Amino acid sequence: MGFKENEGSGRTTSRRSVLTGLAAGAALAALAAPASASTWTNRPPQATRQRERELLNEGWRFSTGDMASASKNDFDDAGWTDVTIPHTWNAQDAIDDPAGYYRGPGWYRSSLKIKKQYEGKRLFMYFEGANQVADVYVEGAHVGHHVGGYQAFSVEITDQVANVKNGNDATIAVRVDNSHNLDIPPLSADFTFYGGIYRNVWLVVTEPVHLDLLDHASSGVYVDTPLVNTSAATIRVRSRVVNDLDTEASFTVQNIVLDDRGNTVVQGKSRVTLTAGETREIEQTLPTISQPRLWSPESPYLYTVATVIDGGARSTDRVDSPLGLRWFSVDAATGFYLNGERYPLRGANRHQDQVGKGNALTDEEHVRDLQLIKAMGANVVRLAHYPQAPAVLEAADELGLVLWEEAPLVNEITRTEAYTQNSINMQIEMIRQHYNHPSIIFWGYMNEILIRVPRPTPEGYIQSVVDLAQSLEDVTRAEDPYRLTVMACNRDTADRYNTSGLTAIPMIVAWNLYYNWYYGNLEGFAEHLDRERANYPDRPLWVSEYGADTDSRLHRVDVEQLPVNPESGRVSYQDQSIEFGELFHETYVQAINDRPWLVGTTLWAQFEFGAENRTGSIPHVNQKGIMHPDRTPKDVYFFYQAQWLDTPVLRIASHEWQHRAGTAWDATPGAGTQPVRQPVKIYTNLNAVELILNGTSLGVQDVGDSRTAVWDVPFVDRRNDIVAVGRDAGGRRVEDKVRITFAYNAPQLSDPSVPFERLALSAGAIVQYTDPHELVWIEDREYTDGAWGAVGGTTGLAGKWTNGSPEDPLYQTYREGMSAYRFDLPDGRYEVRLRFADPRMTSPGERVFTVKLGNTVLKENLDLVAVAGASTAHDLVGTTEVTDGQGLIVTFDALIGLPVVSGIDVRKL
Repeated sequence: MGFKENEGSGRTTSRRSVLTGLAAGAALAALAAPASASTWTNRPPQATRQRERELLNEGWRFSTGDMASASKNDFDDAGWTDVTIPHTWNAQDAIDDPAGYYRGPGWYRSSLKIKKQYEGKRLFMYFEGANQVADVYVEGAHVGHHVGGYQAFSVEITDQVANVKNGNDATIAVRVDNSHNLDIPPLSADFTFYGGIYRNVWLVVTEPVHLDLLDHASSGVYVDTPLVNTSAATIRVRSRVVNDLDTEASFTVQNIVLDDRGNTVVQGKSRVTLTAGETREIEQTLPTISQPRLWSPESPYLYTVATVIDGGARSTDRVDSPLGLRWFSVDAATGFYLNGERYPLRGANRHQDQVGKGNALTDEEHVRDLQLIKAMGANVVRLAHYPQAPAVLEAADELGLVLWEEAPLVNEITRTEAYTQNSINMQIEMIRQHYNHPSIIFWGYMNEILIRVPRPTPEGYIQSVVDLAQSLEDVTRAEDPYRLTVMACNRDTADRYNTSGLTAIPMIVAWNLYYNWYYGNLEGFAEHLDRERANYPDRPLWVSEYGADTDSRLHRVDVEQLPVNPESGRVSYQDQSIEFGELFHETYVQAINDRPWLVGTTLWAQFEFGAENRTGSIPHVNQKGIMHPDRTPKDVYFFYQAQWLDTPVLRIASHEWQHRAGTAWDATPGAGTQPVRQPVKIYTNLNAVELILNGTSLGVQDVGDSRTAVWDVPFVDRRNDIVAVGRDAGGRRVEDKVRITFAYNAPQLSDPSVPFERLALSAGAIVQYTDPHELVWIEDREYTDGAWGAVGGTTGLAGKWTNGSPEDPLYQTYREGMSAYRFDLPDGRYEVRLRFADPRMTSPGERVFTVKLGNTVLKENLDLVAVAGASTAHDLVGTTEVTDGQGLIVTFDALIGLPVVSGIDVRKL
């Protein structure tokens, strides 16, 4: 018998390739048209667009850590790393094996060439986002400090560059710090707090009389629509104008509403005089627009409000603001209304990152995300859990997507004045910066804020949360009396959201619900909604999150609800198969469709995203996204298309399950390979669909409101070509196809009519796992005569990632305490590969056992932690001869503790 330890496993897929996806191009092209480069490449935010400006994303150097004098002009940064903005220092360390990621200071340095045209003007730097505390230095002088990682900020640098000669460079240095800070929300969250200057940086140049860039980094212009209906619309414009001259200045403030072709619709004009250094808000109510074109997701018509400061000889400043004319309301009994019509909001949550890149996305990537959401048929997006890039807001305006935007208060609060003031300031910044976007209808300010209440709970803690919520509600309504407020709550067995009075504060109460993923059964979702409505009939309700983690490598033939521990009420095993995720979404959507009174629903989440502390089958990633990190869709994406689109949708929900395995357990020995029946599901909005297997029709099924149909398909060994065919409303043929490779395992391994080649078993698993080489590892089972399986032991799922391998799904399941695995193989020579990763022990000497192939020792005194480390992949490979019809017995002899194994792969040589 031969033996190898931890060699020859053939694992070639890196952790990063699993995280970032494998094939994006064709899928993206099929789902959404690419963003036009001329339209979206580094498009300036509206606060800067009509002004003289320069994008400052190139030519930066970066280093982590703090260093004395890094802000000074003469500091030597030659050894630093050259980077381009957007940039984060956590793109890779947040997805590697070692736990944790760098949270601390980092420094950026660059230069700004001073031009003659800047003379006599005001210069500002506009940062779209830096996480989470930023200090800006120009020519060695500190010019600005900003707290908050998700809002823009601006600083004036006029005085600091005044002594730099034309043609020379001014030195810029920025210190950014993403350290945990008890005074800065979010304190904790299920997403990675990437550090860096991760959004665009701009130089903005204005005349001395200009619209205010320093009012919380807003555009200085606020556009309201106090009255909108089908026949008329009234526009109010408030403009903050600054006179930075040393003398009095007289000028005209003009607001012009332009249609989408640039024609003037209405306008207003005011003559204003400001004293030296004065800032004043100028308010104008414009003439009524008759028969306005309305904004909606179906027809996102945009006017433009051009605000011009006219000093006489020339216009000294101009800001253009988007104007979408719409009106809306909510009713607890009947839901959401847009432009006078009942309008159910259906959509998704979106985080701003892409695994492998962190949060340093380009504008094109932000826009692509919204295009994909729109292509799904969604009409609303919740921007979780923080304000997002200007490009996101503008894309929502133009594509027609309603937005819920929220400040980043997540999980818990700190009871300090600094935390309260930072929270309020973040809310104000968000509202003022994004005030003019018609896509925004909902302002939020807390997410699951009671999920991490300190234990023991300090006296008055809950009341402090309530008081902060009330302050944020008051601030929001004062800043914007026209929009709606909302708060997202988690299921709380103590019902503290309701009993504390917290849910009485916002205009809409939303629930993040995960019945049968974290707790309870699937039916609990509908029961929760009905209970809330019965108890609070006057309260508008929203489902703000629902979803289940899935992995395209994991599949379950007979999917069912997850088991629940009767004592704790918690789910005792999380099935991350694609098929359970589909069952989850199908069940929730049916309950949603049965409750038209819901204001809105937003699935969690559109895209998988980085969450460093996650320990699922793809570590460091929240896998609830219905699209992969590279934006390729999971099959369930098409379930939502079938639900929400009118254009024809037909998808065989097996594109992610193209390699299957199975056994016809009732087959007669000697009859050769037999068909194995397994379900194949389609998602469609067609009335009827026919399914064809290898040219033979399996029948036509009518499709109802569920938008699903399932066939029991008799898969044959090897190749299975499946075609789904239907007709659209015009009679045109619609089809989808997929090829599935099926591996047949005979129920009697020694059956000569089915020559044995290979069998890979995933110990402890209730799902099939497809490895990087497209080998299907089948579900675990107890041994039966003539077949294969375990002798004794119990199964488990490790709640941690596996070091040293991208094949976490294989190593995370295990069987423990078995005496053996038996394989009743025919006589011959075999290679046996065993996969191990200790799921629980952390120190050498806690678990020791001996492994035998037949009567021969493969590895004596195996101590996984000693030879590999805790939760670390370790393989044993051996060869053995099976003779005399005895089959193969893999024996595990316990010496200390219980033996454990994660996978056994037997291959005929």
